[in-house]
Amino acid sequence: MTEAIQPVLLGVPRPANVSALEAALSDLWLSAAEGAGTQGAVTRACALTLLVYVESEEAAQEVNRVAAEVTRQNPCRVIVMEVEPQGSPPGLPGRLTGWVSAHAHLPLAGEKQVCSEQITLRAEGDVGHGLTSVVLPLTVSGLPIYLWWRAEHFSPPHYLEQVFRETEHLIIDSARFLPQGSALHQAAAWMEKYSGRVRVTDLNWARITPWRDLIAQCFDAPERRAYLERLSEVRIEYEQESSRFLTQRAQGLLLASWLATRLGWEFVKSEEHGEGQPRRLLFQAGNRLIRVERILQRVQGAGAGVCFSIELKADGPNPARFSFSRGLDGRVVQTSAEIPGTPPLGRSVRLEVLDEAEILNDELKLAGRDHVYEATLRMVARTTGH
Repeated sequence: MTEAIQPVLLGVPRPANVSALEAALSDLWLSAAEGAGTQGAVTRACALTLLVYVESEEAAQEVNRVAAEVTRQNPCRVIVMEVEPQGSPPGLPGRLTGWVSAHAHLPLAGEKQVCSEQITLRAEGDVGHGLTSVVLPLTVSGLPIYLWWRAEHFSPPHYLEQVFRETEHLIIDSARFLPQGSALHQAAAWMEKYSGRVRVTDLNWARITPWRDLIAQCFDAPERRAYLERLSEVRIEYEQESSRFLTQRAQGLLLASWLATRLGWEFVKSEEHGEGQPRRLLFQAGNRLIRVERILQRVQGAGAGVCFSIELKADGPNPARFSFSRGLDGRVVQTSAEIPGTPPLGRSVRLEVLDEAEILNDELKLAGRDHVYEATLRMVARTTGH
């Protein structure tokens, strides 16, 4: 392989004048085509524009690695918006700088080299207001615009309003939201503001899909469905939160709210106790009160950050208990059903645990709104009480 095409294949960013980014991309592809020589043509492919919002250089570098994998399945133009309001030294004006790069993957014998392109914009200091005028002209005309919000909070600055208006699909990741913040509540408010026009999905919602499937399958048998109407207690154990990847707390809220919306429970109130103590949500269905306990646990093992354990109890003259608990590897869940008059039933289920790029690839292929998630997000907003 010639030296000229190496930067393209490796996705090495090239500094570019912000006012001439399209020209910089053209030069990038010209050098790629010339470098390809006799190895076959380089094909520039794009099915959508993927905007990515991050707030640090480290996060932008992580996105670069994810984008390299995503473009294997979803060729697109990636535009990374790295916004650092405090990035400029005091007394100095802010800066808006840019880079261009490409993501190319080795083709099979006889096939064309297919490449996608990436633009990275770094806004340091008080220059974020200039992003919209730069970003929107760079989106590919006639193709859908997706916005991946990859930050620890959800409070879009006012200067991105027009970018949001042009977006067709907003992708958040509640795993990254700070636990003491109100990001999910704000995301729900934003969803209502753009209701009916913008699809909203959550990478963290996709992570708990296997758990939701297991719970639903547990009540597939007609003789078990009656217990859903008698549930009185739900216990969700989630893991110690880190400072950077907060999967567990948000997953617990999503699961509790999903159960409430699917079973017609009305939210009553929340009771927050000390760290490590139960965080109780109270719901009501008719005259029946349902307690949902969310309990922080410190779990060791390779599965940390994957999921937790869930227990559902039904009261009445014939109480029953259903539980789902993952092993330390994070990929095997033990299920158990204890129903009066029958021996305990259990099984081991191996879960497919996808990484960030795999989940994002699936999200980019989705069409239509996820009404179940939207209802769940509204319930989360009510339970958090912000």
